[in-house]
Amino acid sequence: MLQVKVKATQKVSSASLNNYKRKSIFWMLMWAFSITLAVSFAKGLDSEISGFILVFFRCFFGFLFTVPFIFSEGLEKLKTRRFPLHFLRMFFNATGLVCTYYAYRHLPLAEATAIGFTEPLVTIILAAVILKDKLTLAKWIGLIGGYIGVFIIASPHTMVINNAFYVLLLANFFASSSLICTKILSKTDSTIAILTYTNIMSILIAGFVALPYWKTPDLYNALLMVGVSFCGIISQFSYVKALKVGDPSFLAPFEYTRLLMAIPIGIMFFSETPSLRVFVGAGIIAFATYVLAKLERS
Repeated sequence: MLQVKVKATQKVSSASLNNYKRKSIFWMLMWAFSITLAVSFAKGLDSEISGFILVFFRCFFGFLFTVPFIFSEGLEKLKTRRFPLHFLRMFFNATGLVCTYYAYRHLPLAEATAIGFTEPLVTIILAAVILKDKLTLAKWIGLIGGYIGVFIIASPHTMVINNAFYVLLLANFFASSSLICTKILSKTDSTIAILTYTNIMSILIAGFVALPYWKTPDLYNALLMVGVSFCGIISQFSYVKALKVGDPSFLAPFEYTRLLMAIPIGIMFFSETPSLRVFVGAGIIAFATYVLAKLERS
């Protein structure tokens, strides 16, 4: 009888764990979709609009979008004792946004997305060092398989390297650092608190830095920036929700799905026709992500 109870408990525990993983994957896919739309809107902006202005409006509108959630969940959800860590996350997040928007506005969408996949490697390393995440065989298979696909897409021997390439690599480091801060904060602070403090501090600092580069956008560019902001806050919300129920090193390889979303957007809106190597690499990335999910659920 005792053995039956233990087995039943183990089955319930296993089912609960799988449910958490499914939720984390769902939120990660939601993040991938919204962040792809955000950088696509940013790519369509007038080249004269500075990245600092974009980040200011991104955080300003992002804060406005969170106000209804603040009142619906209650001001008590904003309580925190970790302002220094919130500030550090804001610095990493805002700096990463400036670098990311610059890179995506100067590189083809599919190629920029592929280069952006160096971020999971940094995330997994930082998670292992700082959060003591265990690097399982499934995680290594997903990571290595995904990078094989990325290498095929990037094709270093044919791709023209410019400043945007290095800026995007730097953006990946800042994004991974922000992710680690988010994971730590998510253990004690609410999702709405993490988003609110990041946006408020980013508005103040980005607004000050943007003053020398200020250019009032016309209606078309203003609407694009609203789109960037709306998709950006959805991506932030989804990322925090994913990290609340999943480990960074498990979730990192699912970032590869962004490429499957970037390819059709690049074709339809920017007349960027990817080569065969992009489709081959995307297929390998999708398969590696599928293998990761299957092994982690077993």
